[in-house]
Amino acid sequence: MKFSIPILAGLLWLGQSSASAIEARDLEARQAAPATCTNPNLAFPFLRGLNSAVSDHFYTTSFGELVNAIDHAGYVSEGTAAFVFLPQIPSNLTVPLFRLFNPTSVDHFYTTSAAERNNAIANGGYRSEGTAASVFATQVCGSIPLFRLFNPTSGDHFYTTSAPERDNAIANAGYRSEGTAAFVLPIPT
Repeated sequence: MKFSIPILAGLLWLGQSSASAIEARDLEARQAAPATCTNPNLAFPFLRGLNSAVSDHFYTTSFGELVNAIDHAGYVSEGTAAFVFLPQIPSNLTVPLFRLFNPTSVDHFYTTSAAERNNAIANGGYRSEGTAASVFATQVCGSIPLFRLFNPTSGDHFYTTSAPERDNAIANAGYRSEGTAAFVLPIPT
């Protein structure tokens, strides 16, 4: 019996080490693989909702989640913002787009930066809501910029692929540009 606990602990350590080594090898192989565009037929609509009572824009790939926000949280649909990939569709060209929510300011916030996500959680009152989508980190594969804006008066983050809509929000609605959040696929015409 005295030897069974150390042996069991050693086997558990060996199993964890092997799993970590396999994950690391898988990540290295994915990063070393030739950069190929993800099949655009696998992209999903990135749906946009707005709750004007609390001035919050909300984005999701889930039609059911948007309908729930409309039925129970005062949002209205503003259509499709862009096309993105589900988090479960890995690619060596895509990165996670993290979704956060601040219950105090009632703001949804999206970023590809893990450091920015962690800072918003630690210092900005945000809670992680997981990964909203997979997006491109650079402009590749026919992608277009997803612009990020912020309204300091309402505390709302707003995302759009439309330069005229971005410019109008800056000129007339109190938003400030925060640059490009990510690169996404355009809405098919």
